[in-house]
Amino acid sequence: MSHTIFGGNADRPANIHTFDTITNTGTSSTLEIDGVVITTVDRIAGGQVTYQLQGSLDGTNFAPLDDAKTKDIGNHIHTYSGYALRYLRVVVTASAADRTLDMSICCDS
Repeated sequence: MSHTIFGGNADRPANIHTFDTITNTGTSSTLEIDGVVITTVDRIAGGQVTYQLQGSLDGTNFAPLDDAKTKDIGNHIHTYSGYALRYLRVVVTASAADRTLDMSICCDS
């Protein structure tokens, strides 16, 4: 778990976190947040990737915020509003060895 809580701060740069790059399939580290508006900027390289953002109240039991997204190479932005969550993670469920997902998250109240 992160030692820094992202969100709930009037200083927007302090509310932004970038997960480590996910290559092929896998799950990111868990991010602790404080905010109900979540915006992601996702950069996909190498080919199509299927992924979803998941949230949790306890850091153990996660559920999807939305259906899995299948996106092509490029930058994509998504906003989720009204989720009173404590933890976030991203899960890549379909990809290939030469494909990557870089996701940055901004949480705000």
